Amino acid sequence: MSLQIYFERPQVAEGSSDGKTTTTRDVCQRLDEGGYHCVIFWGSQSGTSERLAENLGRECGARFGINALVADLSDYDAESIANIQKKYFAIFIVSTYGEGDPSDNTAGLWDWIKRVGENKIRLESLRYLAFGLGNSNYKYYNRVLDVVADALDAAGATALIPRQRADDANGGTEEDYQAWKDNVFALLTRMGFQEKAITYEPNIEVDLVASSHDSEEYSVTSVHHQRSVTNSAIVPLTIKHARELFKSSDRNCVHLEVDLGNTDIVYKTGDHVGVWPINPEEEVNRLLDVLGLQDRRQDRLTVIPKTHANKPKVPSPSTLETAFRNHLEICAPVARKAVLEIAQFAPSPGAKSRLLDIAQDRERYERFTASTHITFARLLKFVSPEDAWRSIPLAFVLENLLPLQPRYYSISSSSVISPRRIAITALVVNKTITTEDQSTATIHGLTSNYLLSASNLQSATNAPVPVYHRTIESVDLQGQTILAHVRKSKFKLPITSSTQLILISAGTGFAPFRAFLQERAKLHAIGKPIGKMLLFFGCRNQNDYIYQDELVKMQEQLGDKLEIVTAFSRMQGQPRTYVQDRVAERAGKVLEMLESGANMYICGKASMAREVDMKLEEAVMEKKGLAEVDVKAWADGLKKRGKWKADVWG
Repeated sequence: MSLQIYFERPQVAEGSSDGKTTTTRDVCQRLDEGGYHCVIFWGSQSGTSERLAENLGRECGARFGINALVADLSDYDAESIANIQKKYFAIFIVSTYGEGDPSDNTAGLWDWIKRVGENKIRLESLRYLAFGLGNSNYKYYNRVLDVVADALDAAGATALIPRQRADDANGGTEEDYQAWKDNVFALLTRMGFQEKAITYEPNIEVDLVASSHDSEEYSVTSVHHQRSVTNSAIVPLTIKHARELFKSSDRNCVHLEVDLGNTDIVYKTGDHVGVWPINPEEEVNRLLDVLGLQDRRQDRLTVIPKTHANKPKVPSPSTLETAFRNHLEICAPVARKAVLEIAQFAPSPGAKSRLLDIAQDRERYERFTASTHITFARLLKFVSPEDAWRSIPLAFVLENLLPLQPRYYSISSSSVISPRRIAITALVVNKTITTEDQSTATIHGLTSNYLLSASNLQSATNAPVPVYHRTIESVDLQGQTILAHVRKSKFKLPITSSTQLILISAGTGFAPFRAFLQERAKLHAIGKPIGKMLLFFGCRNQNDYIYQDELVKMQEQLGDKLEIVTAFSRMQGQPRTYVQDRVAERAGKVLEMLESGANMYICGKASMAREVDMKLEEAVMEKKGLAEVDVKAWADGLKKRGKWKADVWG
């Protein structure tokens, strides 16, 4: 199997190069030499800000004739931003993740922004726009945007329009970006740039020809992934063991163990594993059918970007089947903007009218997608049930489908106990929607159902598990593999085993704590001193109490070194109790442990972590009589010293 890496950004590996030739790290010099009108800086952790910046740059050129420099923040010295002249303007598209942290490639800007305030640097000549990506479930929602924009404003820079935020809490990033982009385009018109009508011009060259090599193998490994000091290469890992964790439920929670084998990949307790899913065969066939390309699924596909800025999504050469199955997000929802753009290729006036109707405004489209399972192929089929979309350019399809991304799971095994075997704990996600005719439809979570299928475990729901392509057809686990890579994490146990631990989790957020407890139990068994551990665990009811059998054994082994506090939110005959409620009840104990040097870890949904933060801050305020600003300083101090860590999502 071919393992390919397309590029590495300068910030990801010391001493490495991504092969790009940057003529200068002075952005002003680059603007002058390139004849640019503006620079669009992006700071991205997952790739979304980068994608939006590149799209904005292309649209500015196509619509207004604006030559925009789309710039990775790490490619330029942040100090040179201070010298940008008024004839230019800068656009910042930055993301916030974790505890209000900037992306890795924003580190230089982040440090410079601090110096701007400390050294009273003035930026009167800088004209800028700013857009932030974040999730309001997190406590420090869009903090990076606000810190950067506040510093620029204080230094005398001119914001051409107010800063705006994208909120991904309910999947609103694309719509929020479109609303901001409309404001940007209105600004450009006021600045005197003439907007022109545009027609679709592909940014890639696509060639699809009959293959003369039936047995030719094509890479199924992402060209989008970058190996770095944080991320390992993608490798096939063999499944060695799988079991169901829920006792009796209408849901599945899968425990999966994969073997690192002879790979050079290593992991440490607390790291993440990125699982690269494949798309179900039903969706692959649906897309080939609706495009009228079913008989060309094995044809040789070559995709060549027209410019360096257009990074490939699929390896070249490949096949349509491989591209749709292994490399593109064909199961993802479709952005409203894409629906409007698809309309120009509709096979009939009726299909075009239906597309324009459902995408006419945000509210109408949200109502439609709330009651209709929409993917790219399902949308085309919905508006044109009879006619295939033979006139839609294949380049347009490939450009509008996002590259398939990994889904990350906290590793639930200890590298001390199982150095060559990684355990994954995955809740299988299935969302039920009520359609307009009042029937129900199930939207299957892509990666969790992929893992359920690969594990050969029985589905707990009435809905069948999607069928995924397998390289080895077998009724057991023998030889089954998944593609995955390891991502380093800062969510680590303290070096000193006698340090006390406070572990707060809900659901599969317990995964890394299973590894923490296994490691501590091992040390205890060989006579090493270990600190007391206070575990909070929340779930719906006893049936969802994952790893309960293991915890019972650990409790017996560790005695008073381990205290387990449970919270059940759906126990019959009992009031709903959440993990944050239990933390509030024992806040005195938690604060006492923190004051004596304990490390606190929180893992689970961001909304749960935010509630826990609030409960603890309220307790500190009451116990110590501190003002809100002092409580924040207390919490921030613990986090900066590594005594309060969070590993949260969505």
